[in-house]
Amino acid sequence: MVGLRWVPIFPELKTELETLFFDPVSVGKEFVINRYRPGQELGAALKIIVQRAGLNMFPRPFDNMRATRSNEVYNRWGAFKESQWIGHSNRTRADHYLMITDDDFREASGNSTMYENTVFPPVQGENERKQAEVKKRQRTISLDFTAIYR
Repeated sequence: MVGLRWVPIFPELKTELETLFFDPVSVGKEFVINRYRPGQELGAALKIIVQRAGLNMFPRPFDNMRATRSNEVYNRWGAFKESQWIGHSNRTRADHYLMITDDDFREASGNSTMYENTVFPPVQGENERKQAEVKKRQRTISLDFTAIYR
């Protein structure tokens, strides 16, 4: 079938789906999530859920969740499986999804703790969106890391 992609159900999601599947309310029903269907706008619903939880919404949540899972799949199973399961080209992954995480820095330096209150300076010469993102995220770094700024 064109457009059909087989993707494993990762353990974090499988646990939640099994809980719903075995819930007495779901027994005998085709779907375990009955409130939403393909094509339905989920951004507004997610915003309400996040607000009720007393949290702050981060920018482009679905794009960021997809990028995070893409990075996790790539790091664990490699480029081929990541492209097959997430559904984009190697070029798209390299241009938009791959990222270096704080855990990558900690692992590379052999340092399991981070020093607080260390802030990256604003990036000069980048577009405004990236500058605003850098200013907002005030990342902490370990003294074991060397930062290079363009």
